[in-house]
Amino acid sequence: MTNFMFIIIVVIILMALLLFCTPFGKQLRVKLRGRTDEVMRQDAQTPEGARDYYNAAIREKEDFYNKASVTFAEISGKLDTAEKELYQANKDIMRVTQQINACLDENKEDEAMQYAIKKSTLENKINVLKNTIEEMKEAQIHQKGIREQAAEELQKLKEEKEQVLFQMEADSQIIELHQSMDNLNTNNESDRMLERVREGARKTRERAEGSRIAYDSSAQAQDRRLEAAERERNARQILEEMKSQRRK
Repeated sequence: MTNFMFIIIVVIILMALLLFCTPFGKQLRVKLRGRTDEVMRQDAQTPEGARDYYNAAIREKEDFYNKASVTFAEISGKLDTAEKELYQANKDIMRVTQQINACLDENKEDEAMQYAIKKSTLENKINVLKNTIEEMKEAQIHQKGIREQAAEELQKLKEEKEQVLFQMEADSQIIELHQSMDNLNTNNESDRMLERVREGARKTRERAEGSRIAYDSSAQAQDRRLEAAERERNARQILEEMKSQRRK
């Protein structure tokens, strides 16, 4: 080991001691944990973060359900095997009983004793199998309940995920819409420009009206009106004279 590697290892050990064994380290861990919790809390309030947390929880529920299903299948398989062994043991004990009776009929005490020992072993096996089968039946019922509960909780969590995410996405869209409206309301630059346009239009209208009034009240305008009136009188006089000549 080189001196450089030794120094790195010593630094790592000192940092670990500082982090885990000193008051400062405890305070630092608390702060880091608090910041981590805050980040997780903020992340969970978004549809994307909520989906990730729900998916993680669903995977845990699925793992538990799969384990419960495997255990139930194993218990059911062992129970089936034990029941088959019990059935075979009962058949064997009937056969051994017949063999004992046959030996007794033939006065074969030694062979009858051997079969009797087999029968005793089979009876013990049958008693053990019966007790085992009863225990396995209870375990099977219990494990079936666990599996069904796990399936129900998994389904509820999936339904909750769909409902919560649908609501969060809808609420997020509403929030974004309201924020957009607020941004439009708070962005007064366009409103200020339009107000300037309106103000300019009003001032232009006022200048035009003032110009018209000034022109109408000017001497030049009055002379033009007098000239127009004089022309109208001359035209009317000409028209009356022509009418008079037509009546002669």
